[in-house]
Amino acid sequence: METYILKKSDRKGKRFVIEMPKMSHHFGALPFDKGTYIDHKNDKIKKAWIARHKGDKNWNNKHSGIYYSRHLLWGDSTNLKDNIKLLEKKDKVKIKIKLN
Repeated sequence: METYILKKSDRKGKRFVIEMPKMSHHFGALPFDKGTYIDHKNDKIKKAWIARHKGDKNWNNKHSGIYYSRHLLWGDSTNLKDNIKLLEKKDKVKIKIKLN
């Protein structure tokens, strides 16, 4: 089982980075006016975000930032840790959180 590391991004304009064994993906746009689903917990805003992005080229590609935004920031839960657990199960990976 592969292990990924979730960290704060050091890239300007990005919120997080997911580090995989051979690559990394920065995701979560900054600044974000209304935040993400894990911030505002607003189903209407989440629905609009999904409608706006579901046609994005890499929507289902785990080697893209939009994939991690979709599953971690705009996932089923309003809780980041719960979304991490769901993604770990879906992708059969372990995600370590190192946000400090």
